[in-house]
Amino acid sequence: MYSTEGIVLKEKDFGEADRFFTLFTKDFGKIKVMAKGVRKIKAKLRGGLQLFHYIYLEFVQGKYFYTAIEAVNINTFLTLRNEPEKLKALFYISELLAKLVKEERDERIWLLFLKIFKKMEESKFSGSRLELLLRYFEWNLLDILGYHPELYNCVNCGVKLREGKPPHHNEDKLPKVTKLTESVPVWCGGKLYFSAGEGGILCGFCKNKDREAREIELDAIKILRLILGRKKEILEKLKINIQESGLTRSNFLEQNLDGLKKITQYYLQYLLEEKIEPV
Repeated sequence: MYSTEGIVLKEKDFGEADRFFTLFTKDFGKIKVMAKGVRKIKAKLRGGLQLFHYIYLEFVQGKYFYTAIEAVNINTFLTLRNEPEKLKALFYISELLAKLVKEERDERIWLLFLKIFKKMEESKFSGSRLELLLRYFEWNLLDILGYHPELYNCVNCGVKLREGKPPHHNEDKLPKVTKLTESVPVWCGGKLYFSAGEGGILCGFCKNKDREAREIELDAIKILRLILGRKKEILEKLKINIQESGLTRSNFLEQNLDGLKKITQYYLQYLLEEKIEPV
């Protein structure tokens, strides 16, 4: 017999009264278990094995699959399931985890997953703050899985991405460069691109290295850097350009998170090789 803690990601009916459940667990990673007779009204396991419940689980190895024998609720996350915006986020997070992670233990992913669920319970995480939390989850999950993008230097020529005034306002009149070195600036007035294939930022001079690369704003890059920094609470560190632009923090997030969401979708679809719609 095995025991662990886990969160229910997916469920699928089987036969007349049985059901398969996919969980992400603390000790085994992603697993699939069969719950026999769980669809019956008085089934013992019915109360614990529900979508998005955080449970203590006991299971045994059957001939073909694991079979659940005990499921006790630790946290039902009822408040999240009663809010449409957050319920939609739960389905998305669970779908992403089910698609990206393997059936092996990874404590870092478990702690990230549990942290996001608990953060979502806080009332302040709604609207743009909830969207930022989802970006935090996506990019840190990708980082743990080995898909950390280069956000400080051009992935092709190595030039350091730094701010400064461009010598010309017209991008077409930018000086031609035949040999790029670290002394060549990437101006904040120029264009920067995110390349999924190359794994990071391309400067304007190197855009042709990946014709599928997507334009990305400098402020969106800064948000990504903070997201992947993980040193402090990201919402408390978001002070980028807010004072200079005269925007409120909420407006600043709304303006930049839309672009970041598109970049996230582009990167995830490249890695998964299938369409996915971030929320």
